[in-house]
Amino acid sequence: MINKVLNAFNALPIVFLAGIFMIFSGVCASLTSAFVRLASQEMHPFQIAFFRTVLVIPLIAPIIIKNNLSVIRTNYPFLTFIRSIAGSGAMLFSFYGISMTELSKAQALSFTIPIFATLLAIIFFNELVGFRRWSAMLLGFIGALIVLRPDLNISIGPVSVIIACILWSISVLLAKKLTESDTNVSITFWQSVGIIPLSFLASIFVWQWINFHQFLLLLFITFVGTLTQLSLNYALKRGKISFILPLDYLRLIWAVTLGYIMFGEIPLQTVWVGGTIIVAATTYIGIRENYILNQNRKSTRNILDHH
Repeated sequence: MINKVLNAFNALPIVFLAGIFMIFSGVCASLTSAFVRLASQEMHPFQIAFFRTVLVIPLIAPIIIKNNLSVIRTNYPFLTFIRSIAGSGAMLFSFYGISMTELSKAQALSFTIPIFATLLAIIFFNELVGFRRWSAMLLGFIGALIVLRPDLNISIGPVSVIIACILWSISVLLAKKLTESDTNVSITFWQSVGIIPLSFLASIFVWQWINFHQFLLLLFITFVGTLTQLSLNYALKRGKISFILPLDYLRLIWAVTLGYIMFGEIPLQTVWVGGTIIVAATTYIGIRENYILNQNRKSTRNILDHH
């Protein structure tokens, strides 16, 4: 019976599967945020971040044992180290921000990561960006300001989420470079291992021993968070950016639903308005970058054909 289901699933078009996995990734990401917020009612976010990274190791260990240590070898140790620092700060700020921010608002702000990644690519990699992508980035920042509502007192929660987004964007850019030679297992492993020291240092000052119920909650957060990354990688590898990127924004719907069910949160109009603007801006940036990448590939192919 299970084999029949798996065979029927594998028979589906690759593009359709990519879409399913992208949506599933968004559901898992929203569940992770929701349960981090739930766990933060009993544990400090820094301690949650520490256990989140430590518990990933046993999940990856069987893959390493099966394929030997070469699967976690990195050709860019310095970049891996810098990514670990950025990832540590991103996770600590993210969990801290989520613990005191409405899920819908935190999710809307997380969509700014591609905007910050594009801006940092311009600064550090001298990437050429035209007027249209600059306009999209400006539009995205306007959307973020609407979500933050700077006319009122901006609380530390949303600001922490924004800082986390900037740090995550650094991590994303470095991950792109690492994928040129390192395996997905290596990138995931060293990111997790690299976050452990800083998250442990941060959690020492707020440490309290956890009970069995809290351990199960942390295990669930780790498992669902890992599923988020695996399903996202599957979707990105098999689906076109122009198709799967808009599906990722369904996370806002999942976040609003979970926020209402679990915490009774009702998002303000500014979250919907600002979130829609951010979604439009980042979708355009993603589609435009994918278009330029395809054009460059065609040009390279044409040059090789002529030679």
